[in-house]
Amino acid sequence: MDEVLDDLERSLAAVLRSLTDRATYGEVAERCGYDLPPASWALLEYLDAYGALRVSDIAACHGVDVSSITPRLKRLENDDLVRRERVPTDARAFLISITGKGAQALESIHTARREILSQALSGTDPATVSNATDVLRSIAVHLSHDAVRPVHL
Repeated sequence: MDEVLDDLERSLAAVLRSLTDRATYGEVAERCGYDLPPASWALLEYLDAYGALRVSDIAACHGVDVSSITPRLKRLENDDLVRRERVPTDARAFLISITGKGAQALESIHTARREILSQALSGTDPATVSNATDVLRSIAVHLSHDAVRPVHL
């Protein structure tokens, strides 16, 4: 089993490197029509999954300071991909949520990624892809750090 896990770990690392390298991000940006840095896509994914959140909650969940999230959120807001609304119970705080345009942008990146994966998996038996998907989903669930969701206000 150790040898199998070693092969799996190395294969996953190679796939992650390939999916996150500059060339692949450039290809994804070209295919989807949005030239955003990977961290901005991650923020959109997060807001899409969890709904409206305070900036401080977003920063805490990503393990960074608010000051590093704010410029990314500003760009996303300027591009109309997220919106900022006051928290009804605290006029000093804002909730950030994904807009319809942001959801469309996110779908366009998913489509671009699927196209890249389709090319990479050309000739692979669909049953094999399905089995790999099940294994990867199980790994993702077991490794998830999102067991405790931030509180929505």
